[in-house]
Amino acid sequence: MKKRKTALWVSLAVVISGVFLWQTGAVNYFLARTIFAPDFDEEILSEEDPVTEGNEEDMDENKKEVDEPPVGDEEVEETVSIVGVEYEVEVIAENLEIPWEIIHLPDERILVTERPGRVRILDEGDIATIHSVEHAGEGGLLGMALSPFFEEDSYIYLYYTYREDGNFLNRVSRYSFDEDSLGEEEVVIEGIPGARIHNGGRIKFGPDEMLYIATGDAADPDLAQDIDSLAGMILRLHPDGSIPEDNPFDQSPVYAYGIRNPQGLAWHPDTEELFSSGHGPTRLDTINRIIAGGNYGWPEVTCDEESEEFESAVVCYTEFTLAPSGMDFYYHEDLEEVSLYVSGLRGNMVMRMDFSKEGEFIRQEALFQDYGRIRTVVYHDRSIYIATNNQDGRGVPAGEDDRIFRITPIIP
Repeated sequence: MKKRKTALWVSLAVVISGVFLWQTGAVNYFLARTIFAPDFDEEILSEEDPVTEGNEEDMDENKKEVDEPPVGDEEVEETVSIVGVEYEVEVIAENLEIPWEIIHLPDERILVTERPGRVRILDEGDIATIHSVEHAGEGGLLGMALSPFFEEDSYIYLYYTYREDGNFLNRVSRYSFDEDSLGEEEVVIEGIPGARIHNGGRIKFGPDEMLYIATGDAADPDLAQDIDSLAGMILRLHPDGSIPEDNPFDQSPVYAYGIRNPQGLAWHPDTEELFSSGHGPTRLDTINRIIAGGNYGWPEVTCDEESEEFESAVVCYTEFTLAPSGMDFYYHEDLEEVSLYVSGLRGNMVMRMDFSKEGEFIRQEALFQDYGRIRTVVYHDRSIYIATNNQDGRGVPAGEDDRIFRITPIIP
């Protein structure tokens, strides 16, 4: 009897200690320095060739074409390379709680989503709390997009996790925006499988004025190969939620599939090709060039395996974990390249990926490694904006986290 009581007290002490450690953040502190600690080494990028599309000979030929001297009196605009360019860095917001998306309004005010369910205008405070948001694990209030017809319809689109009959699900809704408040909710699409992990969550309007939605596999890998599931895919819809007639699958919102947990969407400014970032199982994160109807292989293959049946990644990270999320292209007419800036969560960085004006991958460089976990990168008016996510339970918060930075390349 005495032994049973002793065992009971020991068990109770263990439970109380566990709760105490969790509530005080000690568990997160431990995880951030072990399981979720960055595993990047600067030498990796110089040693490995991450390109899986095309080949180096093609890239060399393209370079030779660019380097050929002009014929006769033809004028050639002088350009410079992004390599070696310095940046001006400014903190524009502090003490946010897991900011997930940043958008700029036409009047230059900045809207931000916070994962617990808040939409706020920087320097003005909260304008809305989405009460149906289920903030659990990686789920919550995630992506946000401005209607391509905002001047006429004033719509703001939100992607968020909710619960129904005990199940995690995701939906996209739109709200009319009136100066400093959101109107009634209008559901665009719902019933997207969700979980505590792998909810995807990025939404953006493309050059074709269609709404693109990145969804995760909801911790059920097989769903990513089932186009009826809406999980592990890129979806494409009209702004009102109806299905475009030119989608690759009849009467389906699915545009591309077989992607484990896509969290970034961006279009090359010259070619208008769609790129997406995706989380791999153990490392093996990807940057993909998305094509209509493309199958990117998960879970049948990972990006380090060659297969004619599936689309290959532009870049496959085999040597470290980037955990890429939001990303955006930076364009400047005086630059030789077009650069895709990709946020890295576990990578604790922004990865700059340089492409030619024709869309060929050239090189990459790790930047801004002193700010911790980076959730998103957004381009606006010659600057990029980045949001940290050190308060998400997997980072090491500084006193002012989470923060938003405005970063401006200084082009000679």
